[in-house]
Amino acid sequence: MKRNIVLAVVCMLLISMMPIMASGNEENTASDGKTVVRILTRFSNPGNPREKYFQDMVAKFNEENPDIDLQDLSISDEGSRDTRFKTSIASGDPIEVFNFLGYAANLDYVRDGVVTDISGEMEADPEWVAAYKDNLFGPVRYDEFGISGIYGMPIDPYGVCCFYNKAIFDELGIPLPETWEEIEAATPALLAAGYTPMAFGAMENYRGGHFYTALSMKAYGSEFKDALISGEEKWNGEKAVNLISYMKHLYDIGVFGENNMAYNADGELSRLENKQAAIIFTGSWNLAAVNAFSNADDLVCMGFPYFESVPEHKDDWMGGPDCFISISSKPGDPDYEATLRVLKYFTSYEYLKGQYEYCNGSGTYPVTFDETIPADRLTNEFNSYYSNATDMIGEIEQYDAMASLIDIVRTNLQTIFTGAEPQAIGDAIQLEVDTWRSMNNY
Repeated sequence: MKRNIVLAVVCMLLISMMPIMASGNEENTASDGKTVVRILTRFSNPGNPREKYFQDMVAKFNEENPDIDLQDLSISDEGSRDTRFKTSIASGDPIEVFNFLGYAANLDYVRDGVVTDISGEMEADPEWVAAYKDNLFGPVRYDEFGISGIYGMPIDPYGVCCFYNKAIFDELGIPLPETWEEIEAATPALLAAGYTPMAFGAMENYRGGHFYTALSMKAYGSEFKDALISGEEKWNGEKAVNLISYMKHLYDIGVFGENNMAYNADGELSRLENKQAAIIFTGSWNLAAVNAFSNADDLVCMGFPYFESVPEHKDDWMGGPDCFISISSKPGDPDYEATLRVLKYFTSYEYLKGQYEYCNGSGTYPVTFDETIPADRLTNEFNSYYSNATDMIGEIEQYDAMASLIDIVRTNLQTIFTGAEPQAIGDAIQLEVDTWRSMNNY
C-alpha cells in the first residue's frame, strides 16, 4: 500500500534532487533477512546533547532489535531534510519514520495518505501515551478538515527565546535589554566594541520565518495570524509590511551584524560561545546545547524582546507543540510492525526520560515525569518567562492550507539580507497567495 503513495505536488523535485533520491532508494533494501526501517530527523549534530542522545539510541535500538536494520538518514539542515523527505514521497517510497510539523500547512500529506493515523495504536496501547500532555496533539489532528485520527507523536514543545552574553553587557556597562527599543539603543556601543548585537544566520531560510512570527506576536498578538490566514489581512498590507520593514531596519542599523547569508543557526550558537555575539534568538530546543558551552556561566536566557510601545503583547509568544514523529507505513505493509516498534521506541516515556536525564533536566518535554531533576539555571530562566506566556502560536504559515506558503514566506524574507525592499517582499508573497487561492477556489 505504502509504495503506491505518490504526491503529484512534489514530482517536480525529482530532476533537481536525483542524488538524494538515489541514496534513499539504495537504503530501502532488506539486508541479511532484516526489515529495513529508515528514520529521518534533524538530529544529526553530535555536539548537541539532545541529538547525541538520539544517535546513541539509534545504535542501541539496532543492538536490541537484531531483526530490524534501523537506518538513520537525519540531516540537521531543515531544507535538506525536507528535500530528502519530499523526494522519497515523489519516488513512491516514503521514508518510514520522520519528523512531521503538522498543522494545516501539512494537510496534503495527511489527505494523500502519506502520514499514517496512529490513533488506533494509541488506544490499543494506553500505557505508551499515558504520560503525554493531551493539549500537544492539536497540530496533528485534522477534524476541522473532515479527517479523523491522530497523525504524530509530539516530542519537543518549545518556545522561541533569546540567550544573552551578560559578560559583554557588563563589560560595556549596559543593562541587559529586554525591549527592541533598548536593543537599538545598545547597538552603537556593541558595534563599536566589535560585537554583533544579535547574530542572525540567514543561510537557512527558516530563521526569517521564525523571527517574523515571533516579532508579529510582540507587535500584534495572535489576531494578526488569524487575519492573515483568513485573508482579512494581506502579506503586502500595512501591518505585514511594517514587520518586514522593522526587520530590514534592524539589519540596516547593524543589529544583525554582517555576512548573514554566510552562516546558519549553528553559526549563531558558535558566535555566542566565542563571544562574538551579544545575543542570539533561538528556542528552548537549544537549552541543553547552550548549557554545555564553555562560557555558559556568562550567559542568561530571556524571552524574545518586546516593544515598549506595545506592552500588552509582552507575554505573547511563538511556541507550542512542535517536532512530531510520524510514520508512513500502513497496517498490512510488510514493514509495518517493525516501523511501529521504531515509533514507539523513540516516543516512549523511557526514551524521553532518558533524554531528560542525559541533558541534566535541560529543555522542554511532552510528558510529565514521575521524578524531576532540579533544573539548571538557564532552564529555570527560560521557564520564568515561558510560564508567563498568555498566548502562543507556531509559525504563521503553518496554519494555512497552502502547503507551499511556508517556504514562499521564508525564502522571500531571506531577501532582506540581499537588498530587497519590504513592500516588494510583501507583494511577492501576496501574489503567490492570490494565485494559489484562485486556482484552488479557496
